[in-house]
Amino acid sequence: MTRPRPTLKTICAMTGLSVATVSNALRGSDRVRPETREIVEKAAREIGYSHNLSGLQLRTGKTYQIAAVMAVPQPETDEWEGVEYTQLLSGIAKALEGTPYRTVLYAVRDHAEGLAVIRRLVDHGEADGIILSGMRPADARVAFLEERGFPFVTYGTTEGAAHPFVDADNARMVQVAVRRLADRGHRRIALINPPATMSYAATRAAAWRATLAELGLPADPALLRSGVLTPGFGAAAVAELCRLPDPPTAYLCANEAAALGALSGFAANGLVHGRDAVINATDDLNVSAYFVPPLTTFFLPISRPAQLLGDYMLARLDGQPAESLQTLLMPDLIERSDDILRSH
Repeated sequence: MTRPRPTLKTICAMTGLSVATVSNALRGSDRVRPETREIVEKAAREIGYSHNLSGLQLRTGKTYQIAAVMAVPQPETDEWEGVEYTQLLSGIAKALEGTPYRTVLYAVRDHAEGLAVIRRLVDHGEADGIILSGMRPADARVAFLEERGFPFVTYGTTEGAAHPFVDADNARMVQVAVRRLADRGHRRIALINPPATMSYAATRAAAWRATLAELGLPADPALLRSGVLTPGFGAAAVAELCRLPDPPTAYLCANEAAALGALSGFAANGLVHGRDAVINATDDLNVSAYFVPPLTTFFLPISRPAQLLGDYMLARLDGQPAESLQTLLMPDLIERSDDILRSH
């Protein structure tokens, strides 16, 4: 005899909860207390309940698709660029577990293609929400989504930032790093930055200039380098900067990939870390613990912003106001060296 397929009503009978509560719990709604959600999810696992997504789509008119529109390295790209988008997607998917929503990656080459994809998704009703990365200060994708009133969350901030976002606190990281290096005697601190079109590049550069000014140190434009954050870029930046009449004694790199290249640039140009100059990095994946020598970095597990991106997307779909869904995360400072220059 065939067992009847488990339904929401089966879970209601097991738990004594209403259909609305069970449905909200399975969707991961913040309206349901965590302990109640755990009871519902446990009952669903015990009876082998799974969402009938097709029926749910027909009843609600939703796609239950969250589109992650992200620029990803192209197949011809041979160099490492730091944080992998797959790690971010994995964290977002984990945040959506227990809900009918699923994440679908829309890999794009650049900002323009991303905008075209977003227009199609919205105009054709192919997603219920969108998660964006690679933000620009005045971002056309954000302007379009706000104009349409379409739910979205960004990994990164924009000018005004009146929308849901999650990001590392780039300004504070640079402030802490520059002050720390200045306390250790450094007066020429180079900033190895992402492309100038990126929002976080502008944030970092502004914080670098402001902090140096507060400390009475010159923010020499020659010490600011912008580019795609690969090891090759880091090595090239060191090769150029170390030949300046007054070269930097500290290099603050925007990610570990550029820092790895900078370290290689030291070796190629006869520099010794800790004697001639030092390297610090942000956007740490804990890889720099294995560099020789290990470098001082700021560490933020990618799981933290990824989880928040998923949580905020669900909250926005649930109608929570944008201003309550904005977070800057301060990474932990990992001091692997005192970064004081010593002659040998």
